[in-house]
Amino acid sequence: MGNPFINLLFPRFCIGCGYLGTYICPSCEKKIKKIHKEKCFYCNKPSFLGFTHPSCRQKEGIDGYISLYSYEGLFVKILQESKYKGAFVVLNTLLSYPQPALIQKLKKWGEIFNPFMISVPLHKQRLKERGFNQSEIIRSVYFGKTGLLSENLLERTINTPHLANIKDKNKRRRGVKGAFHFIGRNTPPAVLLVDDVITSGSTILECSRTLKKRGVQTVLAFSLAKG
Repeated sequence: MGNPFINLLFPRFCIGCGYLGTYICPSCEKKIKKIHKEKCFYCNKPSFLGFTHPSCRQKEGIDGYISLYSYEGLFVKILQESKYKGAFVVLNTLLSYPQPALIQKLKKWGEIFNPFMISVPLHKQRLKERGFNQSEIIRSVYFGKTGLLSENLLERTINTPHLANIKDKNKRRRGVKGAFHFIGRNTPPAVLLVDDVITSGSTILECSRTLKKRGVQTVLAFSLAKG
């Protein structure tokens, strides 16, 4: 995996068990808790393909949600390594593992809604500090596998504080309010938002609000992990 000479000078060790040769070995990837049953974004009760229940729907809210992993244990460590230490190759290692069930679900969404697949943007200052956008990497990996259209529709105009450090949900929502601006040339009827982790949902909900105010009718969301 990668350049043999570089790997010799800077050997890769599994974040979970220390196995030499890769940042996430197959054994540890299997130990990361996966989410097998889709649930409604709002009430967290089972829902077909993650669709929001009719009784839970909100005018400017999320209409469907799917996540792959549970944000706990080893996954938290993996995210910290890739997100806060700038080691995006760690994230790429995780994304290299095939997820046929997930791809089929995303394709089914594609058949029903034909949405534009976009990543949740970072503010340009945060992007400069980190060097890459985790959500964009995730989107680019699954984009080719789903065959969905892709276009930048949102821009982050406010450099919001790290929401992970804010425990109060109301403060999170206030902190991200008005942080996004629609920059698309046209307004598609449906959009699939891609993020790395969704915890309180404040960021993804603000994205949805911005998109629907611009005329998007259906907003779906996918995150690599759910907290």
